Amino acid sequence: MSEQINGDQAIAWGAIEAGVSAVSGYPGSPGTGTFTELAERAETHGHRVEWCLNERIALDMAAGVSLAGKRALVCLKSVGMNVALDTMMVLNMSGIHGGLVILMGDDPGAWGSQNEQDTRPLSILAELPMLEPATPEEGRDMVRWAFDFSERHNIIVIVRITRSFSVMLQDTPDLSPPAEKPDLLPIREPDSFISTMLNVPPNHRRLHATLEAIIPQFTDLPYNRLEGNGPKGILAGGMVHTKLQDALSGTDTSDLSVLKLSALYPLPRDLIAQFMKQCEEILVLEEVDPYLEDAIKTVGYDVGATPKIRGKRTGHVQWESELFRWNIQKSLRDYLPNFTPAKHYTEAEWEKEKPFRKSHCAGCPYLEILGAFRDEARALGQNPFLSGDPGCLVIAKQHLDAKLSMGSSIGVAKGLDQAGVTERTVAVFGDSAFYHGGINALIQASSTNAKTLMLVLDNRGALTTGGQPTPDQGLAGRPVTIRDLAATCGVDPIWEIQQEDDEEKMRSIFREALQNDSLSMVIVRKECKEV
Repeated sequence: MSEQINGDQAIAWGAIEAGVSAVSGYPGSPGTGTFTELAERAETHGHRVEWCLNERIALDMAAGVSLAGKRALVCLKSVGMNVALDTMMVLNMSGIHGGLVILMGDDPGAWGSQNEQDTRPLSILAELPMLEPATPEEGRDMVRWAFDFSERHNIIVIVRITRSFSVMLQDTPDLSPPAEKPDLLPIREPDSFISTMLNVPPNHRRLHATLEAIIPQFTDLPYNRLEGNGPKGILAGGMVHTKLQDALSGTDTSDLSVLKLSALYPLPRDLIAQFMKQCEEILVLEEVDPYLEDAIKTVGYDVGATPKIRGKRTGHVQWESELFRWNIQKSLRDYLPNFTPAKHYTEAEWEKEKPFRKSHCAGCPYLEILGAFRDEARALGQNPFLSGDPGCLVIAKQHLDAKLSMGSSIGVAKGLDQAGVTERTVAVFGDSAFYHGGINALIQASSTNAKTLMLVLDNRGALTTGGQPTPDQGLAGRPVTIRDLAATCGVDPIWEIQQEDDEEKMRSIFREALQNDSLSMVIVRKECKEV
């Protein structure tokens, strides 16, 4: 039997078949679908799943699971990798025990992100293996392989996916979980997982030795494939290779060499060297930055292969945003003189490839709420600086002066105060963002006598990523409320606007808060309207 599943589900199935014991993460697309699938199957297959307050905590928890000898998966996205990096840059040196895999979702096109970060270079910084599947079935198999590889070499493995992979559908054989989950005895040897000034250099040498030892294995990986031996080469990384196959369908490829590259780090040097030696020129297709385009030049230099490289740096491939099939065909038309595909993809039809967006924001109350806040400020003769966090505030950007990253709004507001602005400074953030990173900035603000007004928009969960709960209502235990945390940090006064409160009551609280000059908070508890 077989079933049609998408890329997110395929990764989840691979993790179950690998015997994962614990799954942690922070909501963010791509990758949330994998966590959701694992959560729905947790009771049946006996693994634990837990949304965490941020990605650093998620990786810390997974590290504990791994050190105890069990397998752990961390689900996060590109910007979340930045948050987890501090722990990751120690685990690379200390190594791990039970298999530990990070599912990392990059977001070409910034369909759900505050930046268009290409996270592949972080694998070089962290010196950790990274792979990218081209199809759901390959992703399923790759995750099983990644857990085994991680455990065998005591090293974290990162599996990168993108939005287009998450939504791709493919028929795949039924889920086949193991009879028993892998379970190693914990290691309690002195200094085994303690990183200090004394053992970092030898641990670093050990990491380099591990990477050198696995490079030949990466050359032989079935996820990499070199087809043809023509003088014109095309290199496509991960999911982009699937798009390339669609774009090339029907055209004559007899004079091409096509390298499908799913091992992003360490690179399979021998395979790349073979490819470069047989090509006179190479077109590199990847998302988003010229990571592979630059990397293969180093391999070519080492082996004396100097084909002409065409890609993003030469202007032959679109640099920014997601590479759609019409983008790829545009590059191919310039590169292949006899390019005659069976199907022509056009920019005018790009909506068919554009990601579907559920209209989470259609019933959002915050546009009206911030509009009312601005109205009351104007009536008082004020023009406050409003700094916000990502998330729901994307719909109300016209009311903001700045919006950076999760947890940044309080720090930005404090910086504005510190710089001596004369207007009131206001930090605007959601409930999820407060727990993710805002609480740390609040402690800083309180302990340095900041006068910022905080406006918390509480819709009872992380709605834009699927409505995941926050500690304000309780996760698996007792609630840890925003009000209690703020009061403990010395915030006073604290106003609350409830779901049943009318607009006039809300506006009267805004007027009172705007005329107060202490570190204070307004919590607006308004759920999103049904649409």
